[in-house]
Amino acid sequence: MNNPPQNPHDEAMSREDLIASLTEDLTPVKRTRPAEGIALIAFATIIALVASIAVYEWWDGLLTGEASGYFIITHGLLLVLGAASTAALVSGAMPRVGARANAPLWSAIMLAILPAGAIISLLSGNGNHAHEGLNDPVAYMCTIASLSAGALVLVAAVLWLRRGAPVSIERSAWLAGLTAGSLGTLAYGITCPLDTFSHVGIWHVAPVAIGAVFARIVVPPLIRW
Repeated sequence: MNNPPQNPHDEAMSREDLIASLTEDLTPVKRTRPAEGIALIAFATIIALVASIAVYEWWDGLLTGEASGYFIITHGLLLVLGAASTAALVSGAMPRVGARANAPLWSAIMLAILPAGAIISLLSGNGNHAHEGLNDPVAYMCTIASLSAGALVLVAAVLWLRRGAPVSIERSAWLAGLTAGSLGTLAYGITCPLDTFSHVGIWHVAPVAIGAVFARIVVPPLIRW
C-alpha cells in the first residue's frame, strides 16, 4: 500500500522547524581576522623584547657595527622563520581549502644550516676549541632566557589558536613552537654580547628546536576542539 503524498507545505514547515531547532542555541561570535593574530603575536614578542632588555640590558653592538656577520645572519634567519611561522599559524587557525604554505619548513631548514656548520667548524678544529664551544658557560643562560621569552609568544599563539578552529592540530602545534622559539630567541638574542659563530650558531638556534618539540607535546590538548 502506497503512502499518501506529503503536503509540500508540511514538508517546508518541517524543514523550518529542523533549522530552528539546530540554530536555537547558537549565539553570534566575533569574526577572527588574520591581522588580529599577527598583532597578538607581535605584541607578545615586543613584551618579551622589553622584558629581556630590562633584565639583561641592551647590547648596542648592532648599532655600533661591533656585531659580527654571524650574529646578524643568525638573527635575520630567526626573524624570517618567526615571520613565516606566524603567518602559517594565523592562517591555520582559520580552515580553508587550498595548499598549505611551506615557507616555515624551508625557513627552518635554512636556519638548521647554522648549527650544522658551527658543529662541523668546532669539530674540525683542535680538541680544546671544540670542547670550549660545546661547553660554552653562557650557553645554558642563553637557552633558558630565550625559552623564557618564547613562553610569552607561545601563550599568545595558543590564545589565537583557541579563538580559531585549527584542523591540523599537530601542524599547528609545530608552528606554535617554531614561532615561539624563533621570536623568543630573537627577543633575547639581540641583548647577548657574544657573537661568535659557535655561540650564535648553536645556542641561539637550540631554543627553536626545543620550543618546537615542547609545543608539539603540550599544545595539542590546549587547542583541540
